Amino acid sequence: MKKKLVSLMVITTMMATMLAGCGSSAGTGETSEPEAVVNVEDEATAESAKPSDGIPEVTVWHYFEHEADALNKVADEYNASQDKIKVTCTFVSREELMNQYTIGAVSGELPDIGMVDSPDMSSYIALGVFEDITDELNAWGELDNFYEGPLSSCKDADGRIYGLPNNSNCLALLCNMDILSAHGYDAPPTTWDEFYEIAKACTDSADSVYGFAMSAISNEEGTFQLIPWIYSAGASVADLGSAEAVHAVDFLGKLVDEGIMSKEVINWGQGDALNAFAAGKAAMLESGTWQISQIDSGDVTLSTDNYKFALLPKDKKNASVIGGENFGVCSGTQYRDECIDFLKYMMTAQHNADWCEIAGKLAVRSDAATLKDFWTADERYAVFNDSMNYAVARGPHPEWPTISEALYTAEQSVLIGESDAATAMKAAAEKVAPILEANPIAQ
Repeated sequence: MKKKLVSLMVITTMMATMLAGCGSSAGTGETSEPEAVVNVEDEATAESAKPSDGIPEVTVWHYFEHEADALNKVADEYNASQDKIKVTCTFVSREELMNQYTIGAVSGELPDIGMVDSPDMSSYIALGVFEDITDELNAWGELDNFYEGPLSSCKDADGRIYGLPNNSNCLALLCNMDILSAHGYDAPPTTWDEFYEIAKACTDSADSVYGFAMSAISNEEGTFQLIPWIYSAGASVADLGSAEAVHAVDFLGKLVDEGIMSKEVINWGQGDALNAFAAGKAAMLESGTWQISQIDSGDVTLSTDNYKFALLPKDKKNASVIGGENFGVCSGTQYRDECIDFLKYMMTAQHNADWCEIAGKLAVRSDAATLKDFWTADERYAVFNDSMNYAVARGPHPEWPTISEALYTAEQSVLIGESDAATAMKAAAEKVAPILEANPIAQ
């Protein structure tokens, strides 16, 4: 009874958080131009319908935009390999997908397979969105090949498994070396002091060129890009009121106050920040692994070919943050066994390596990482591989959405000048501390 009560409370909190997030994150570069937008009610009604060829259709909902072709390729290959089911992948904007999981936890209207951002999966497991598929995956015999960090995000507090990680990524610094060189710098910064000096020198307000760009939007993307600064300063999610955490947010606030970073970052998703950098309007960018493939594919055209990736600058220590998505079998599906079979097919070593190469992500299987050399031969990916040594996980925690909201809310209040860093981080700590005291993040 207690678990049901907690789940209902979490549902209420998550729905309020997500409804607020929809308004503040609309129009970000990550989901503004979907290939197709699913009518969720129609999809739910048609979920169990069979196509004209009589083969049952298994629906996969995802919010991949630039990586959608890679996902569709795997689904097409699987469909050609068997005649039991037809896997259909449907794009749903991230905010809408998260809302539908929350609503579906109550209504039962869910896809057969669903994608979720790795730190959020624990919350949806607690809500009953995903099926426990531990026994089937253990019988598969390949779980030992998965990196523990990504795989742990698919588990509940008892170690039961509800899906498989699909990819991993992290953050690094992307520098426009034409701009840096024009101001006398021939290498990316390695420390916060060097970073501040270079960013300030490269800022040209007359031409609307900023020294640095990042995403500080009021959703998980904003939290994702904030976390490395907090950890680099020597703090963590568990001590947001510390002097170190305050220093990190104050440092970012200083960049906006001095015109080194645009105030618009509070409205920018990671795609928007990349677009500013690509247009030559930012000398440096907090950049993700997946953005390499966007550059290489021509989806994003940089104003210069003279660019360089580097580790994010450090204060007390190097830091980055792990990202990535998971796929789980949704509760109530009529095709549980078939869904599990597709997940296993999608996540073989070869398919994981092929998919991540196309999508520009990092593999979640150690045996997949050895099948391709581009992660080490390409010096850009090599930087991200190095960054993984310093990358921290977001959670996993059932109440991560609430923790995340406290983080990006505090950051935004500082960047818009609503409060100072000490006040903002104290407020964040007061929200997060009781959550972690009752249920600490597993170490």
